[in-house]
Order: sequence, then structure tokens, then C-alpha cells
Amino acid sequence: MEYKLTRLMRIFLTVILIVLYSSVLKADEGMWLPYLISNNQIEQMQDKGLKIPFESVYSQSEPSLKDAIVSLDDGSCTGEFISSQGLLLTNHHCGYNEIQQHSSVEHNYLQNGFWARTKEEELPNPGKTATLLIEAHDVSEQILQHAHALNGTGRQVTIDSLINIIEAEASIKHQLDARVKSFFSGNTYILFLTQTFRDVRLVGTPPSSIGKFGGDTDNWMWPRHTGDFSFFRVYCAPDGTPAEYSKNNIPFEPKMHLKIDLSGIKRDDFTMTLGYPGHTQRYLTSFGIKEIKEVVNPVVAETRSIKQDIWSKAMKASEEINIKYAAKYSESSNYWKYAIGQNKALEKLDIIAKQKEIESSFTEWFKNDSLYLKEYGKTLPVIEASYLLGNKLTLAETITQETMLEGPEIINFALEISTLYMELQEKRGDSEAYVQDLEHYTKSIDQLYKDFDAALDQKIFMAMLSYYLEETPEKLRPEIESLLGKKYLDNWSEFTDDLYAKSALSDSDTAIELIKSDNPDAFFEDPAIAFSYQVLAYFYKILDLHDKLNRQYDDAQRLLVKGYMQQKPEKDFYPDANSTLRLSYGTVGDYEPKDGVKYKYLTTLSGIIEKEDPEQLDFRVPEQLKTLYYKKDFASYALDNGKMPVCFLTNNDITGGNSGSPVLNGDGNLIGLAFDGNWEAMTSDLAYEERLQKCICVDIRYIIFILDKMANAQHLIDEMEIVNQ
Repeated sequence: MEYKLTRLMRIFLTVILIVLYSSVLKADEGMWLPYLISNNQIEQMQDKGLKIPFESVYSQSEPSLKDAIVSLDDGSCTGEFISSQGLLLTNHHCGYNEIQQHSSVEHNYLQNGFWARTKEEELPNPGKTATLLIEAHDVSEQILQHAHALNGTGRQVTIDSLINIIEAEASIKHQLDARVKSFFSGNTYILFLTQTFRDVRLVGTPPSSIGKFGGDTDNWMWPRHTGDFSFFRVYCAPDGTPAEYSKNNIPFEPKMHLKIDLSGIKRDDFTMTLGYPGHTQRYLTSFGIKEIKEVVNPVVAETRSIKQDIWSKAMKASEEINIKYAAKYSESSNYWKYAIGQNKALEKLDIIAKQKEIESSFTEWFKNDSLYLKEYGKTLPVIEASYLLGNKLTLAETITQETMLEGPEIINFALEISTLYMELQEKRGDSEAYVQDLEHYTKSIDQLYKDFDAALDQKIFMAMLSYYLEETPEKLRPEIESLLGKKYLDNWSEFTDDLYAKSALSDSDTAIELIKSDNPDAFFEDPAIAFSYQVLAYFYKILDLHDKLNRQYDDAQRLLVKGYMQQKPEKDFYPDANSTLRLSYGTVGDYEPKDGVKYKYLTTLSGIIEKEDPEQLDFRVPEQLKTLYYKKDFASYALDNGKMPVCFLTNNDITGGNSGSPVLNGDGNLIGLAFDGNWEAMTSDLAYEERLQKCICVDIRYIIFILDKMANAQHLIDEMEIVNQ
């Protein structure tokens, strides 16, 4: 079920992937829109080592590197074509849900890996998508000429109407998906024409002991030794157009696929990434950063810690539960650790104070000009008031989101199944359509419950309910008696027991029977559904209050960003990440995280052997990999010193959504795969730290080595175009 997102809601729906504007653009900072990149930026890239014409990187009329890059699952990750047969490379963690979905106690692909020997063995993944950018066009003038004199709700309504018209006309004209997105807080609008492929099949994955080596312990850390990669293949209809899964589909032939370069890297080599970074706000004010630090992050860290502890105990006790909850745990723990690390880095790097300096400089600038003072004088006071007045609302929204809407699965089931039920009710007059939809929804519910354990979810529910009722400001949650009933006023545990015992949603079979009900009153009286709707109703009330409170915020933020750019007209500015194609460039290099410590830019297989600990799941090493290590059977993939490379560091500017992005050299060839950032720069989504920020990448030589020596997947290597071997 989709929810209308306010400014603050967007903050924690993206789990605090928030970033801060820096007044001085640093060396390799920037997630650049390739369709708007300046000649100055192109010259800088060429000076650093870009050897190919920029038209080979991005072109709307000729095949270019951008035609090899896809957004996976609506921006959650990035992938790249590495063969003319639609073979797609991305991170292991980007395919983790699919690997887990295909796993069972009998066929544990998480533990043992999976390699399709033929295309017929490749595994379909309902719901997984790969979106390819075809064209991008600036439509700012078409929109802003009708909105320049408007503010608040009137402005947004006008802009939304114009966007709907532009998207509809473009979709018809080009026979493509069309979407207009806002940039620079509403100062720029760009139309994107895309194709989304819905038949994406799992081709191969190493075992988690390679693809997730180091686990939560090493997450966000360097040195890193993780082979974070997996392979998919994109299929299409016989005419080359996107299509739902069908046995008649054929491998998609992209206009461009990346060449694999095995010649290796060295310190200071030029690197470039193309990918789909998710959500950043590098123009967020000090007031917004303070709210993230003091309100949002502590709730995210605490609630997820509670949930993960309950999951962890159950997962250790049962292999079946471990398989079912592996992906859920991994996703939750990733942002749990992120929230903790970000707050530590915020404190250590004094980010709020640095942002206040930027705001003070801006204030001094507009004070010296009466016209600027009139236009920008109220921006920061309005934004500050918005945060001060909305602090408790943010707290209530965050708690509700984390404990209820992202807490026990039964609440999510209740909201999703309610939507299915209402859609099904509309078809009752058409028996053929009703039967067809019922069959489809039955399959959807079976899939929903595939990795659900009611007893474990009940423990999560009890823990999250207690946090919700105890920590949400009293006036911003339902009255306990109204929510639970007088009988359970002082016995929340009994309420939880009865809800799971009496709700049809505790089991897939009874849930399917429930949606067949022709009595809507009875359907919505199911205890899980009734409870979920009460929580949702109060959540909407909070959002509505916040929306009304912040009607002036968007106008102030838009003017603030406009003012920043007007203050420094000589600077090249890049917009916040919003799951659109971005380019970053940098170099390979070491870094010094603290006094007396220097990290080298490259790790090797020797480090995996050094970290091995059979008693810790995160650090178990496959026997086959150890055999290859001790025999030094690295073929041509080894370094000159005989060691096998695994991961390397660059200073490319990336964030969530860039996972799986190709790391390219000056020739535009693939040398690695981006998969993480580093612990010391956890404010990288708040400020680019020139001295500390690093992009952690898996070396393409390690990927091909695993394919060759462990997976025996020569048929996949044969598909690729390999240079400089």
C-alpha cells in the first residue's frame, strides 16, 4: 500500500539517507546528471584520466555507456549489461532477496551458491525489474513559467497538473514510460523516458561465505574482503520489447554492454561510476540534520536492535527460520548500523557546526543587498520554525513507521490484503474476472506468506507494540483503551496472544478464505485488520498535521537552494540524488582514518584466510577457496607479487542505490563493482568528506576468478568481451 509522503516522511522512509550541501565543491565530490554535465566537469574528468569522448559515456542519439546501465527494482540497486545476451552483473546483496526466495533446506542457495548451466536453468523472479534510461529532457521552462508567481499548495497543484500532462503526452508520443522528476528542491524539472523489463532471471551467485563474507561485522568497514556480486539475465518479448515472464521470451540484446578489463588497477588511476543513487539532501539545513541526529536515528537504531535480537535467537535455533528471515534481517541490520555510525560521525566531524557556517555565510551575503534580503531573508527562519514546531510529529511518525508499518509483518499483510479484497469486491459482478483475479491474488498471498512464521512475528508484535505505546507522545497515538479495548488495557501480552489466535491473517490458508468473504463488515472486523487500520488512521492524522504545518517549508527550501546557487554563480552544482542516473568520478587511493593508521587501497585473498573463524558465521571460508589459496591456483588473475586481489578503494561519490554500479577506468571498461561506503565517513550522505570518504569495490579480477575456478562457469565468461587479459 502506498502512502502520501511529506517532507519528513521521506526522510525516514529512505531510512535517513540524508546529505548536506558543502559550500566549497571538493575534488571528486558530486553525483552528476550526465545529461546536464558542464564542459568544465568534462575537462576535469579528462585531466584526471578519462580517455574516451564524453559522447561515448552519455548520448541520446548513439549507443553509449548509459545504455549498459539499469536501475534495479525502481532504484534500490544498479546493474550493468556485460554481454550482448542481456547478462547482468550486480551485487550479491542486490540479489539477496531473490537468492533467499529460491532457497530452501533442500536447496540452500544462500549457503551453497547457485549457477545455471544453461539458460533453461535460469530462475525467474516475479516482481524484479530492470529499468533502462532511453532519453532525458529538461522541461523546467514548460513547468515553471506557469508556477513562478505561485506558492504553497497552489503552486504544487499547478506543477502536479502540468507534470501529468507532460508525462501523458510524452508516453503516447514516444511509446515509452515517462516520468518527470524535480531537482534542486523544485528549481529544475527533467522528463525521463525509460523502458522497464519485468523478466529478470537469476543466473548465478556465489555462496554467502563469499558474497556476504564479513557479514554485519564488516559492513561499512575497511579492509574488506567481500565478493559482493551476482548475475542475472534480462529477457524480453521476441520483438525486443519488455514483457512479463514467459517461456517464449528471449534474452534482451542491449545497445551497449561493458567490456571487462583484467589488466588491474594502481594507486591514482582514474575511476568513474554510473548508477542510480537513491535519496540525498545535500542542501539540508543544520536544523534538519539536528532532527535526524536527535530524533530519527536513535529510534531507528533502538527499534531495529530489539527486532533483530528476537530474529537472531530464532534464526540460530532453526535452519528453516534462518533461511526465511535472512534477507529481512540483512536489510534491517544494514540501516541499523548505518544510523548508529552516522550519529557517531556527525559528532566526530562536527557536521552541524559546519552547516551553520554555510548558513551564516549565506545570511551575510543576502543582507548586503536589499533585493536579496527581500527574497531570501525569511528562508532560514521559516525552515527553523518548521523543525521546532514539528519535532514531536517527527518523533511520532518515526516510531509509527519503525514499530508498526515496518515492524510485525501481520500489519503489512493486513494493509496489503485489504487492498486485494477491495479490488476483488469490485469484480463480484463479473464472475469470469472475479475467478481470474481470485486465482492471481491467491498466488500473491501464498508468496506473501512464504517466509512468514506466525509465532516469531507474534514476538515482534509484542515488542513493537510496547515500544509504540510507551514512546509515542500520548496525544499523537490512539488512546490505549480505544486501540486495544478495555479488556486488554493493562495486559498487552494477552491482546497480542488473542490477535494472532483469532486473526485469519496468521496463516495463508485462512487469509485466502478471508478475501473470499462477501461480507465487508466481517472482513474489516478481523482483529489484525481492525488494529492496523486504527494505527494507519492515526498515522495519516499525524502526516496531515505535519503537512499543514510545513506548507511554507517547501517554498523556503526551494528559495534557499536557489539562493545558494545565486550566491556562488561560478560553481558547478549537482542536485540531490533521487534514483536517477548519475555519474561520479575519482581515483583509486589509500586513506588515513586516524592518527598513526593508514589503509592501503587493495585487499587480497590472504586477508580472507587471516580473517577465517569457523566459529563465526560471518568469517567461514569455503574449503574450495582455501584449496585454491594454498595451491596459489590464481591463473592470470593474480597480482605481480602472486597474490589474488579481492577489493579496492576509490573516492567516487556514491550512496544507497549505487550498489552494483560499475566502476570504470579511463577507457570506459569495467574494473570493479561498487558495493559499500566506509565507517569513518558515515556522514557521506550528509557531507562529502574529501579526506575520509571512500567507495568500496569488488575487483573484477576476483569476480572472474570465482567464475572460473570455483563456479566452473566458463560459459558465462565466454559471453563476455574481455580486454587486456
